[in-house]
Amino acid sequence: SSIELQFAAHPPRAAFLLWVRAPVAMMAKVHLGSALMAFAVLAAGADAAGKASPPPIALVTVGSPSSFSGNYAGRFAAYSTRPEPTPEFITFTPPGDSMGCEKYLQVPSRGFVAIVRPQNCTFEEKAIRAQEAGAKGIVIISSNQTVNMTPTHSSTSSENVHIFVVGIQKSLGDKIVTWNENHQDDPIRMSFAIYTAPSLWSDPSELLVICLATSLIVAGAFFSTADLRIGSPIAPKSSQEVVEVDKWFPIVFCGMGSATLVILYFLMQYLIYVIIFLFCVGGATTLTELVHVNLRYYCTRLQKKVCTAPMLGPVEVAHLIAVACAGTIVVYWVVQRNTSLGWLPQDIIGAGFLCFMQRQLRLPNIKLAAGLLSLMFCFDIFWVFISPLFFE
Repeated sequence: SSIELQFAAHPPRAAFLLWVRAPVAMMAKVHLGSALMAFAVLAAGADAAGKASPPPIALVTVGSPSSFSGNYAGRFAAYSTRPEPTPEFITFTPPGDSMGCEKYLQVPSRGFVAIVRPQNCTFEEKAIRAQEAGAKGIVIISSNQTVNMTPTHSSTSSENVHIFVVGIQKSLGDKIVTWNENHQDDPIRMSFAIYTAPSLWSDPSELLVICLATSLIVAGAFFSTADLRIGSPIAPKSSQEVVEVDKWFPIVFCGMGSATLVILYFLMQYLIYVIIFLFCVGGATTLTELVHVNLRYYCTRLQKKVCTAPMLGPVEVAHLIAVACAGTIVVYWVVQRNTSLGWLPQDIIGAGFLCFMQRQLRLPNIKLAAGLLSLMFCFDIFWVFISPLFFE
């Protein structure tokens, strides 16, 4: 999908990591110059990534059938040639040898690409068999949803490969193979191209992500220093609303975070709706609190008491408006979470969580802050880049 292709280009991901890991809790003031500097650094990094040599990412387009036509992300092998600028190729699975390791006994009369599964022989050998049969390229179905075109051992046969070699996800490959088996007279047609990430200035979405990252850094600093401003409406009202971070917090935080990720890895299919429920409840509560304190401060008429609710105390007009706003955002996210429109309410809820946490956490010294950020750096590196070696 287009989202997978954008993710593969890295700049939005880098911006997001800076977004949620920025040490804003240690800022004493928010300066316009600091915000502009953050924007410039993010923009320069994203632009440099966009101009770098394109990674071996394939734009795989399925032209027919309409049931799953569209663009998909694939990956070229390091020894792959560039695909020919032909509109579409028909797909073909060798009869009796879905692995593509033996000599093809029967092939289509017009331009085709072979589509095979990954076992029994090396990718280079599969490519050579397809090349000998006259294929324009070969598509290798991954054994899972992760496409890995790295050879399992060194081979000199890749020097003899003169066709393009593309890997695709298992889910897409299974659909293609199943369709071709049931519709031999109407095989799937596909086209291939090398995906090139757009530059920052030609892609408004990149610029939007950087603006969001910069604005959240500023918002985090603003919330974390609220208690330093006299009369700030968002400042904690009592010591019970403040969590003082001690020396064990970084270790406990990383340990519990790691344990949670492992549990979710094994039990996600059972816990997914519990997580959605907690996200909605927490998001609604956080947004209600943030909207309420600002409404009653900037519009004193909204402090008018409506009623007294059991266990909650006095209910103001500001409370009702805040609940309505927060509820609308949460309900909209629940309805649209699996569509392209779900990102905005999800980001609003996430930003509310982060700002609320910045408002409550207190780091007593720079030494503890440095320890927390160092551990979080290792936490990110391990779970993003090293954990795939242990978990498939």
